[in-house]
Amino acid sequence: MCGRFDRHRELAHFITAMGELDCSGAAALPSNYNVSPSQSAWVVHRSSGNAAVSAMSWGFVPEWASETRFTRPINARSETAHEKPMFRTAFSKQRCLVLCDGYYEWQRLSKGHKQPHYFCLPLGAPMILAGLWSSNDRLTGNVLQTFCVLTVSASPVVNSVHHRMPVILDQEGQSAWLDPARPEEAALRPWLRPWEGEIEVAPVSTFVNSPVNNSAQCIQPLQADSAP
Repeated sequence: MCGRFDRHRELAHFITAMGELDCSGAAALPSNYNVSPSQSAWVVHRSSGNAAVSAMSWGFVPEWASETRFTRPINARSETAHEKPMFRTAFSKQRCLVLCDGYYEWQRLSKGHKQPHYFCLPLGAPMILAGLWSSNDRLTGNVLQTFCVLTVSASPVVNSVHHRMPVILDQEGQSAWLDPARPEEAALRPWLRPWEGEIEVAPVSTFVNSPVNNSAQCIQPLQADSAP
């Protein structure tokens, strides 16, 4: 799964890597080294034919949900999301790209002890995740835009820490994922796979365990004598 991620770089960093984006509706967001469920993050979605950036809340609420006790999933399994009533419409019509610099995963080492690890791409390249988004005005009476991250079986490198990982998309995959002419799962399946490129991983401090902690210390690798 993917339960926390890092997005500390400015929007311009992602625009440089991804090309032209419509940022006219993108709310300003401060750097966040420890994005947690219910917090806002930037996602790219189709709007009036353009690739537009919006700030949305992490934790998916389908458009039909009307009960405030509704569980807000932060992840969806890429293998089955297109079949689930929760995600089926969004998979067909409301796919998005989640902008981040890296993500965290916790490795279970012993009973009661989990070691956080930070995953990122080489040379500070943006990590673009496949997501689903929704717009709901029934839950609170106001428009609530939310998203979740798709996951897939882990690559060999990631599997040493956890058996699942987020779907990371290269430029071709990003274009395909936002393409409204590809509503069917079969047309998107080639990109819903474990990341095949290089990925960097390092154990980090349990400082990141608390959602209130938000600084560069979250992604600082542990010294060799402190690593598990």
